[in-house]
Amino acid sequence: MACVRRITGILCFLLGLTGAAVGADQAFAPAGWAIEARLPQAPGTDAVLTPSPQGDIRATRYFTEQGGERTFLVRFSYPLALLPGEEAGVYTKSFGDMLKSRPGEVKARGKFLLGPFEGERLVIAQKRDRTIREVRLLVVGSTLYLFSAEWPEAGKGAARAEDFFRSIQLKPDYTNLPLVQEKERWRELVAGNFRLRYDAARWYRDPADKEPGVFNLLRVDQRAEAQLIAEPQPIEGSMEAAVINTAREGAENVTLRRRGSKLRGATSLTELEFAARVDNVTYVNHGYFYSGKEGAVQLRGWAKDVEYADVNGDITELLDGLAVSAK
Repeated sequence: MACVRRITGILCFLLGLTGAAVGADQAFAPAGWAIEARLPQAPGTDAVLTPSPQGDIRATRYFTEQGGERTFLVRFSYPLALLPGEEAGVYTKSFGDMLKSRPGEVKARGKFLLGPFEGERLVIAQKRDRTIREVRLLVVGSTLYLFSAEWPEAGKGAARAEDFFRSIQLKPDYTNLPLVQEKERWRELVAGNFRLRYDAARWYRDPADKEPGVFNLLRVDQRAEAQLIAEPQPIEGSMEAAVINTAREGAENVTLRRRGSKLRGATSLTELEFAARVDNVTYVNHGYFYSGKEGAVQLRGWAKDVEYADVNGDITELLDGLAVSAK
């Protein structure tokens, strides 16, 4: 599954780092996190970006170390959204990678609940270090959280570790499972007065994008592409002519198949469907276009003509995510 491919050795790397900060018992509730907790002291923090074919995976980590006892809280954000039911594969792959990176004797494995979300826990005896480590993984929407506590096997850290895990709670805004899944699956691109809401389980932004105001989207299975171009000023002349003439610059032949209009809120957009032949391959393009006081926007999706019927529904859904904000 795609979600499993996005879990990398970054998880193992983060668990191997150490750090310390001095302070008293600390409340932990960073903005953007689904959880809050209590830590034994003020944590250190860092972040790591790991490239993937769909874009950077961002891991934000908070950590403490005191008297040989460590705690970790890590939040993994992915460019692709997770689909319901893919969590088990994420847990299996992640625990497998952890044990390969730092082998140990598995003492226990089971499940736990945090609100409506089901996670998995692993207790490991690290014989070489003479420590016990408990790691819990929890997917909330499309975000993976890792909670870890490690303590010397001869000490009394188990009780403090249990206090740490017991303190972890969901924030109120994350207790409704369907709403959280919906919020994290649907993402937004914003450019000036234009917004595009898209399904991140089907589309992702091309990591190679560099040009301001130009967003290239790829369907997960690579069978369709899309492009959003937003400009702060309206274009001169006919929007339809501008679109077709631009297409002709890079195509052997362009044939307009359909024109119409599409109402998005109070704004009427131009709708075009045209075929363009490039290197003897015909691609069907479907797009919404607008030029007015808010600026100009072009949003189109395309696929090979032999595959267009299969992906047209996803392209139309993507186009319908376009919104124009009035000045």
